[in-house]
Amino acid sequence: MEVIGACEALDLDEGADVGAVRRRLSALATEEGLDEARIGDAALIATELANNVLRHARRGGALVGTARDGDRRGVVIAAWDRGPGMNVEDCLRDGMSTAGTRGVGLGAVRRLATRFDSYARPGRGSVVVATVFPGSPLPRHGLAIGGTCVAYPGMAVCGDAWDAHGDGERATVLACDGLGHGDGAAAAAAVVVRSFQAAPGASPAQILAAAHRAAHGTRGAAATVVQIDLARRELIVAGVGNVAVWLLDGTARQLATQHGTLGHAAPSQLREEHHALPPGALVVLCSDGIKSRWSFDDHPGLVVRDPATIATVMWRDLARGRDDASVVVAREVVP
Repeated sequence: MEVIGACEALDLDEGADVGAVRRRLSALATEEGLDEARIGDAALIATELANNVLRHARRGGALVGTARDGDRRGVVIAAWDRGPGMNVEDCLRDGMSTAGTRGVGLGAVRRLATRFDSYARPGRGSVVVATVFPGSPLPRHGLAIGGTCVAYPGMAVCGDAWDAHGDGERATVLACDGLGHGDGAAAAAAVVVRSFQAAPGASPAQILAAAHRAAHGTRGAAATVVQIDLARRELIVAGVGNVAVWLLDGTARQLATQHGTLGHAAPSQLREEHHALPPGALVVLCSDGIKSRWSFDDHPGLVVRDPATIATVMWRDLARGRDDASVVVAREVVP
């Protein structure tokens, strides 16, 4: 199971910001134990993507974070803008440039990255996501999960949090939202995540019940847990509060969660809902920092992109801008 999470947002408004993005991704690569060569690759990727934003759109940003695939640890960068958009396939051809430069940037990024994906629309900007793992790329199998989790603008900590655990053909994903924002919200979310990590193989209702007990004494949190069972072709959902969940299997359906607050007033009977999970279906979880009214019809072709790309585009276009905001996307990797 591959899990990619971009959670630190950096602005790209001027040339000096490129160095900040490069240094932060390099630091994360060092922390994740990548060797010197791959740290250098990550630094080059960050530089190229950040420069590309400034060149083609003049301003935008980058989300950076960590990635894991089994025992392998890596880093991810998602560069975004709201510029004129670009023809990504044309830009990937070395020597092609719409800005009068040599145009080797995206081609080099794709060669150096373990995973590379992008999404662009004319007049609506571009998103490019590159993941760097040690060694050679390995075939994907099972589930791919990608998420963004970004703090309230100007805040140093995020009151949203998420995590995922894989067990054979079954994966469990938790997304939570500490009440409010700032230190108190982040502390509540951290307690919920630690409770999940202590017993990630439990049922969604059991995970929420344990999180409710653990969150007593904190500000409280909303949380939704989904369990994706590929062997049984089943999705099990349980939620308390306003972390929304959608199942996209040809149509988009928002699934029901229960009212309440973990740590304060959770339902006495935590309910689980069971849904059929067709091959290739997409599961999306969003905190209330993401606008509740959205449709993939507004983003043609996005639904087939990589989960990390989908999460980044949704955050870019749907974040309310006045709260912590998180999007987690999971889908089966279909050969």
